[in-house]
Formats: sequence, C-alpha cells, structure tokens
Amino acid sequence: MGGVKDIQNRIIRATSKSFKEDPLRVYRVARFASELDFKVEQDTIKMMYELKEELSTLSKERVFCEFKKALKTSRPSRFFNILKEANVLDVHFKEIYNLIGSMQPVEHHPEGDSYNHTMITVDNSVKLTDDLIIRYSCLVHDLGKGLTPKEMYPHHYRTCRKRRSASKKIIK
Repeated sequence: MGGVKDIQNRIIRATSKSFKEDPLRVYRVARFASELDFKVEQDTIKMMYELKEELSTLSKERVFCEFKKALKTSRPSRFFNILKEANVLDVHFKEIYNLIGSMQPVEHHPEGDSYNHTMITVDNSVKLTDDLIIRYSCLVHDLGKGLTPKEMYPHHYRTCRKRRSASKKIIK
C-alpha cells in the first residue's frame, strides 16, 4: 500500500522491525539507495544506527561485496553519505570517515573538507570509466589527509612522507 508511494517518491523504508535481524541490511540499504538514487527514510536511518555494534560481526567478504556493488553505481557517494548519516561509516570505512573535517585550502578546494572532495572525485570518476580499480583509486587518493593532525592544516605532507616510506618497506 505505502510501498508504491515510497517508490514513486524514491524512498527506501524498513517495513518492519525484522530489518534488524541481519546487520548486512545496513550496507544493502546504502547500496540500493546509491544504485536507485533513492533517499532513506529517517526511521530506517535510526534502525541502521541501532545495528552499529553488530556490523563488526559481519564477514569482511560480505561487506566488500556490497562496497564493490556500490562503486559500480552511478553515484557511489550516496552509499558513503547514507552510512555517514546513519553514523556507521566508521565501522568498516574508518579511513573514509577520518576524512570528515580534514580541511584543505579553500582556494584550491572550495568544496570543504577531504571527505567532500573525495565524494565529488569518486562520483566524477563514474563519468570517466567503468573500471573499478580507477574508481577505487579515486576513492582512496587522499586517505593520508585523514591522518594529518589539525595543527598541521592546511598541509598534509608529513603524513604523505610516512605513507610513502611505509610503502617502500612493503614493496622491498
């Protein structure tokens, strides 16, 4: 009855409390919203948050599967933004979460923090390619900025050096 109206209004809504029986539904909701360009109704967002502690019990393979499908959508940022709105982004996507509030020089990045910049970048990558490796690269290109101490803003070079140094050790 209300489902038709929700589809017409492009809204995803949990229809019962049984939503909370499988924590993977948190990631599925975000992925379907990204895939279909739907919004998520606020009570559903609250239920997603209520499953936060259980998310760590999910296998990384199941989470990765939803993540990979989200990267294939026309607007991957919606996946991350919904997880952010539900306050669960930090569970499996801590590095992306750390970009929130990581400020950049306004003259080069008027979009604000590194998180917003990354979401714009990953969405723009969709216009260029279907290659998931490139989309993933766009998603992770600034992760070092999430490690920068606030007193170093707007510079992020020390964390980049540490990351390069660590990468050289791994490669050897």
